[in-house]
Amino acid sequence: MAESGQIFDYVIENGTLIDPKSNLRTIAHIGIYRGKVTAITRAELDGKNRIDATGKIVCPGFIDPHCHVDGYLYNGHCYARMGVTTAITGNCGFGPHPVGEFLDKIDREGFPINHGTLAGHSFDMRAKVGLEDPYAKANSMQVAQMVEIAAQSIEDGALGISLGLQYAPATTMEEIMALAKLAAKYDLVMPVHSRSDAWDSVKALHEVIKIQELTGVRVLVSHLTYQNGMGMMRESLSLIEKAYEQGYQIAVDSGAYHAFASYIGSEVFCAGWIEKYDCNYHDVMVSSGPHLGKRLSQDLYEELLLTDPKTLCTAFVGKPYEVIEALCRPYVMVSTDGAVGSHQPGTGHPQDAGTYPRVFGRFVREMNALSMMDAVKKCTLMPARYFGLENKGWLGPGADADIVIFDPKTVIDTADYLGMGVPDAPPIGIEYVFVNGSPVVKSGKLDETAMPGRAVRQEVNIWEM
Repeated sequence: MAESGQIFDYVIENGTLIDPKSNLRTIAHIGIYRGKVTAITRAELDGKNRIDATGKIVCPGFIDPHCHVDGYLYNGHCYARMGVTTAITGNCGFGPHPVGEFLDKIDREGFPINHGTLAGHSFDMRAKVGLEDPYAKANSMQVAQMVEIAAQSIEDGALGISLGLQYAPATTMEEIMALAKLAAKYDLVMPVHSRSDAWDSVKALHEVIKIQELTGVRVLVSHLTYQNGMGMMRESLSLIEKAYEQGYQIAVDSGAYHAFASYIGSEVFCAGWIEKYDCNYHDVMVSSGPHLGKRLSQDLYEELLLTDPKTLCTAFVGKPYEVIEALCRPYVMVSTDGAVGSHQPGTGHPQDAGTYPRVFGRFVREMNALSMMDAVKKCTLMPARYFGLENKGWLGPGADADIVIFDPKTVIDTADYLGMGVPDAPPIGIEYVFVNGSPVVKSGKLDETAMPGRAVRQEVNIWEM
């Protein structure tokens, strides 16, 4: 606790504090000193800077367990505006590499928010051992080389190993087992973008659960709504719940939108995708490049596939009601799956700028689908615990001063899909965002010069297998 007479760097007064760790909701003052929460009290506090939070929610900063921010500054700014204070990138089997250089750069140059990364397998590791073709199978020597690469990434601070099995269909169980055992040895995590979505998503989910069963690694089912939210959600949730009942260690993240984004040249849009998603070309919109905002035609699809396979596309193929069905489960945490690539203003997917305000504005206030406490927990404590971030995701003396202040009566997303709105439009109602005790958003305005974010590294513990 703070010493009597202490002068704090910031005092947040009279806010409605929500601490998901203790399930406490109360009106009190917070004292911030040297990047930490050092006092929570109803007694008056003395501070160099004072913020009146009367009528506002004061909670831990949001932690995104699944994104692709990848150190791009504009991505970091979009995330800070919607209350994210820590972003975990390197998901779906791709991300920044070498990991050590990426994390060192964040610490050296700063970033708007805290930033950690996973070691990506399906693009990065496979490419490094000569497997550029997603349909090429790894031999035993290449598997051993991938394990060495992953081990070095872990030593350099990676939070775990991510798989993007849908993007590398030839990935063998030998590959998966070798990497999963390595992650388990260090008590690290393995987020998995499953091998299939739509009608094959339940079968793919069985494989993710099998990985946990065979190796003991703590798996994370990535962006459940984008994999299984096409008519298969109820069956998928039932399978996950049966696994929980049997003692499996499985975490789940899911987003707030029903339309997913991916590169047109990825295996997501390989032969047969129209039949798989039960859609037509017009259900997919170009989200980057010179054809930005256009709906696909067969000619445009074939042109982009040949000339610009890295074109980002948004597919409107999910079921909106299944988004809510997933997020209402107590074991599902909120994620964005956002910020794929270096975005320019006015481009991208609304998840990059609107996910968290959407959760609190639409799902909590308007729909009453989630309680305020449950929503805060899904956005803060649950991802913090999964990734072992002991000082994040809660409010109390000793916690990192990563804090969001928002107005529960007005908070809402304004970002929308191209052709319907602006995909990176800033939200309403996010009034202050503190990262390591420094404000990045003040009175609803982003401070583009603020770079208080630091690299998030995992301390390595070796467990005997």
